[in-house]
Amino acid sequence: MKDAVEEQLTKKATIVTSVVLAMTATVALVWAAAMALLLIFGGMLLAAIVAALARPLQWAGLRRGWAFAIVIAFLFVAIGGGLFYGGFTLVNQFHELWRQLREQLQALAQTMGDMGLQPGGNGGDGKSVGLDDLLPNPSGIFSSASQAMFSVLGALGNVFVVVFIAIFLLAQPETYRRGLVSLFPKAKRARLDETIGDATEELILWVCGTGISMAIVFVVTFVGLWLIGMPSAFLLALQAGVLAFIPTLGPFIAGIPIVLVGLSESMQMALLGLGVYVLVQSVESNVAQPVAQRYTSALPPVLTLGAQVVFGVLLGTIGIALAVPLIAVIMVFVRELYVNDTLGGPHDSAPDAA
Repeated sequence: MKDAVEEQLTKKATIVTSVVLAMTATVALVWAAAMALLLIFGGMLLAAIVAALARPLQWAGLRRGWAFAIVIAFLFVAIGGGLFYGGFTLVNQFHELWRQLREQLQALAQTMGDMGLQPGGNGGDGKSVGLDDLLPNPSGIFSSASQAMFSVLGALGNVFVVVFIAIFLLAQPETYRRGLVSLFPKAKRARLDETIGDATEELILWVCGTGISMAIVFVVTFVGLWLIGMPSAFLLALQAGVLAFIPTLGPFIAGIPIVLVGLSESMQMALLGLGVYVLVQSVESNVAQPVAQRYTSALPPVLTLGAQVVFGVLLGTIGIALAVPLIAVIMVFVRELYVNDTLGGPHDSAPDAA
């Protein structure tokens, strides 16, 4: 009897140890491959964007393959045509915008230095600290340029990976979906396949809602900045629209260049730019976000901001950019497979009235 009990305890200890080791190995593997997994998710997100743009064509009676092909061709032509015809103009405008931002940052650094808050006035040893002291050492320019070149090549490589993953997913979505589902027991496959479908739909709808929000922010920002005569109004509106892809943090970041460019003209222009920024935030909160939330379930603000902070600290800029859509997809699996199937549903009972 004693031997049997000891054997049972040994088996349980072995099982628990194996589970802990397996979980530890899984976490370590995910952490080591985090960037690669984000690139894969980026491909899934790009595929969702193409699928969202192709939906009107499918509603018009076009087959899915033809709709995807038309959207992909349109995107390539639009991007290529935009770079060919407007590339030089946009580059010149970007350089002018960057010059204005740089001048304002230099002036701000000098003012703070004069106040003793930051190097820019006199250094701690009494020597004057100018802009040249804040710029890179010329001896390290070649090294910095080489690092920048490799960084650009690496970024382009990542872009190609994301694009090809999206194309492969769009070409044969059922193949990859069936392969993933086949890794699980038969009793769970139907439910998992259904949940994957729900997660895919959630991602596509999130893209639709976010795209509408980005378009509204771009249009309102451009019209407002154009009306007050803000320099580089198109580029400032474009960066505001693009940054609207990142909830919570994006709009705040987009307002900084607007105010700085306004300061390059006058304090009055900066205040007008700040007014436009406040107007855009009001429109986004009261118009764009409610419209977007009609397409997808709204994530709690604390969860959204918390995910952006955590992913940003762990994975950098790409983590911040992909945090919200990734959390939206994860929430579908948590809600369906854990809360509903394992726990029996969410807790929705109201507290008793006092």
